[in-house]
Amino acid sequence: MTMASQAPSPGDPDYWIWAARARLRFGPLFDPLDHLGLWSLVETPGWRLLWAVLAWSFLVHAIEAGRSRRTLIALSYALLVFSIGAGGLGRYLPPPRAFTLAPGEGQRIDDFRFALEENGLSLWRQGDLIGRAAFHSYFPFLLGPYGGIVRRSHSVLEAEARGPSGPLTLRVALDAPAASRVLLHPSSEGEAFAAIPEAHWILQIQEERWLMIFEEGTGAVIWQEELPRLADGQAIEWALPGGYSLRLTARPVYQFILFPLPVFLQRALTLGMAILGLGIGGAAQLRAVVARSSKEIG
Repeated sequence: MTMASQAPSPGDPDYWIWAARARLRFGPLFDPLDHLGLWSLVETPGWRLLWAVLAWSFLVHAIEAGRSRRTLIALSYALLVFSIGAGGLGRYLPPPRAFTLAPGEGQRIDDFRFALEENGLSLWRQGDLIGRAAFHSYFPFLLGPYGGIVRRSHSVLEAEARGPSGPLTLRVALDAPAASRVLLHPSSEGEAFAAIPEAHWILQIQEERWLMIFEEGTGAVIWQEELPRLADGQAIEWALPGGYSLRLTARPVYQFILFPLPVFLQRALTLGMAILGLGIGGAAQLRAVVARSSKEIG
């Protein structure tokens, strides 16, 4: 599931964003794997049948262990059965919402707005701060009516420009507001663009490797440079013709998966019972092996 990330429903607003990023990641393999149904395994009858058979198998083992008075083994299998049952309830609950954010960006979900700040993820509603949560990759967190989990996704470049008279504003699209700093997110083709209106320049980054600066209107190349690999927070600055300068800083991008609180509790219960069941079963098996070894030595 990590390699074949499961696609949102085609009716989900995030579906096309997911598809663009998946195509960028897997390239020509995306379409063949799509025809095989690899991106929607959890929706196939075979996947559901597999879990049903597994739950039935665990239930039979739990009954047999209970009859033979192997209490810990019976408890282990029973917890695994309940874990599969609780996991199946997820089909009837609202799906999680996934989005990516870099520092300074925000995302609106329902009546709420999430913003990624230097000190964590904040939640706003109609201009009022609801709460703020610190987070660590792959650790769950709670924020307002949501629970979530986060992982670091990739890096994105933040651009700043200066001219002879001071800082300049940039735009990443014609309908985007001008800002002193912009994040250069690549498109599905691996290209990112920004304009410096005062200098009449267009910035282009290709496949996160090449920076090119064109003169607006004529298309003449003003600057071309191969980009070094930058760690998070690391920056590089170039002096450009005409007294201009450009600074690029690497910023981390995080992928957040948010669940309404009941869904989050259902996921936590499912995972908790599975881990507890496996732990109890493993401990019981280990104790049996130690006891058997002691008898053989005796």
